[in-house]
Parts: sequence; structure tokens; C-alpha cells
Amino acid sequence: MDSWFVYSEEPTSFQNLRKEYQKVTRVCSGSTDGSCCCMKGDSDHDVHNKVAVHNLSLAVDAGEVFGLLGHNGAGKTTTMKIMIAEEAATKGRVQIAGHNITSNTAEAFQLMGYCPQHDAQWKNITVREHLECYAAIRGVPPSDIDRVVDLYLAGLQIQEHAGKQSQHCSGGTRRKLSFAMAMVGSPSVVLMDEPSTGMDPRSKRFLWDTILASFQGSRGAILTTHSMEEADALCSRVGIMVKGELRCVGSTQHLKNLYGAGYTLEMKLRGGDRTPTTPSSDSHSDLKEFVAGLFPDATLEESFADRLMFSVPQHAVTSLAKCFLQLETAKTELNVEEYSFSQTTLEQVFLKFAHYDEVNGD
Repeated sequence: MDSWFVYSEEPTSFQNLRKEYQKVTRVCSGSTDGSCCCMKGDSDHDVHNKVAVHNLSLAVDAGEVFGLLGHNGAGKTTTMKIMIAEEAATKGRVQIAGHNITSNTAEAFQLMGYCPQHDAQWKNITVREHLECYAAIRGVPPSDIDRVVDLYLAGLQIQEHAGKQSQHCSGGTRRKLSFAMAMVGSPSVVLMDEPSTGMDPRSKRFLWDTILASFQGSRGAILTTHSMEEADALCSRVGIMVKGELRCVGSTQHLKNLYGAGYTLEMKLRGGDRTPTTPSSDSHSDLKEFVAGLFPDATLEESFADRLMFSVPQHAVTSLAKCFLQLETAKTELNVEEYSFSQTTLEQVFLKFAHYDEVNGD
């Protein structure tokens, strides 16, 4: 397989970023190790004397959806604009399948699709006409254009809107149209900037299923989002951006294991006649003793009336089956009404990095 994206400068101190930087360096020097898109810097992007993207390096493999995560202002959209040459980086470079986005722009653009954060559509032409225009631009043979357009209309379930001008379509339909415009012509690399923004839950889930089915084999994508749920559903690897810098890279499960706090155990006692100001100290003591025996290193994070929440480190859980068996026993013996036992979420991992930067003034 070929390599697609690269952008970077020096590796940061966080684990896994050094490996990513080394991979980017190999791809930029001509090695084809399965990456499609490469972004490499000495990479700063200065917006009115404020650095929006700083020292960002990443390489994306064919067949994967890579997620760039971060809240608004983290630098995700600026990174996208640099990748499509809408804005120029002060340092660094971007390569699409070996083509430098600055010196070989036409060749790189032929391999790229782009779904922007804000729908870039003509108000007075129809949904079908948008796709016909893009299919022609992308080199779809004239005899195949109607068939290809019909496939996208049906695949995204927007056939009934095919004859509508885009200005009369709902926000969800316009987002589906933007995605179809990025995909038509089967580009090797697709950049998606928050593709499901503004969609209702049903349309969002349908688009996710479509994205998962679309990127297999020789195609790949970079997706930006501030939704950790979306990243968990779509991305084979993610990178978390905070204040313009890439803080970590890896699969969602790997990042949870590496940076997460393990598990969270929440337990609710049967209420009886207690009020928030009159908890049962005996019941609480028994429950704390039970949790300490099951998870010796667990810590009590919150205690309020009939609810307790414990933080359980990763190493304390040797067998989930054993944990749930004993928790079920506790429901009967310790008057527990309900409990939940969940792993650290990707959102919690992200907030950990964001909080670290706030505390350290980065």
C-alpha cells in the first residue's frame, strides 16, 4: 500500500508520538509502509501572531479512519485547511500518496475528497446536479454519471430530495450531500471536518454506518470531531489535540488503557426512609469494606446519601467475570439496589489532557 498524509516537527514527550514521528519521517523520505497521507512539520501555523497548530506530525494508513479529536479552538479545522492548501503552514509539509500538497497540488487534489465543516454548496442547484457536477469533475465517464449519482442518492437515503435546490434541504440532508460530494469519484483520501454536525441521532447513526462501510482496503480518511462517541464508533486510531498540539496517538482502547484511570464503580443502596442528609453509615461502611476486599486499591470518589462512587485502577481488575459475580452477590447481601461498572471513557481521557494543560499553563 501507499502512504497518504504527513505533517510534523520534533517528537513530543508523550508516549507513542515518537513512533508516529519516526513513521512520518520514513514516509516523507519515500518509504511506502502502508500510509496514504502524511503531514510533517517543523510545523507551525500562525494566525494573527497566535500559533493555531504547533509541531503536528501524523501518518494515516490506507484502510483506516484516523480521528483528530479536540474541543472547538483546538486546531482541528486549521489542520484540515492546511491539508487542502486553503491555508499555508509557516513550516512543514503535507504529502498525499507521495505528492507534496504545495509543489504538486493538482496531483494531490486528484486523489482527495473533502467534506468541510460548513456546507459548501450552490443554493440554486439541486442535490442531483451537485453530484452530477462533481462526478464530471472527478472524471467519472459521462455514460456512468447517472448510475453513480443514483447509487449515492440511494446509499445515503436522499433520493426524495434529489430534485430540491440545496437551499430548501434540511441541515441533515445538506450534510449527507457534502459527504457524497467528497466521496463521488472514489478518491483515495477523504478529509471530513465534523461530518455529522447538525444531524439528528438517526441520520448520524446512518452516516456512521456509511463511513464504516466506505473505508476499506486501499482508501482511508482523516476525520475531525469533538464527539468522543463518534470517534469511538468510527476511528481505528485517534489523536487528541489540545491548544494546537497533538498530545497522544493510538487506538481508542489503547489510549483508555494507557491514560485512563481504569474503571468506575457506582453503587446505589436501597433508599428506605433516608434523605440526602441522613445516610446510613452502617450500610456505607459495609459497602466500603466489601469494595476494599474486592479491589484493594480502589478509592472512594463520591458519597452522597444512598450513592457511592469508587475509582478502580486498571491493575486491580484481573477477571471481569469474577467482579460481576461478586457484585451480583453484593446486591443481595448488602442491600444494593443497582450498580454500574464501566471503563474510563475516551471523553475522560481527553479531559485529562485538557486539564493538564490548564494546570500547567500550556
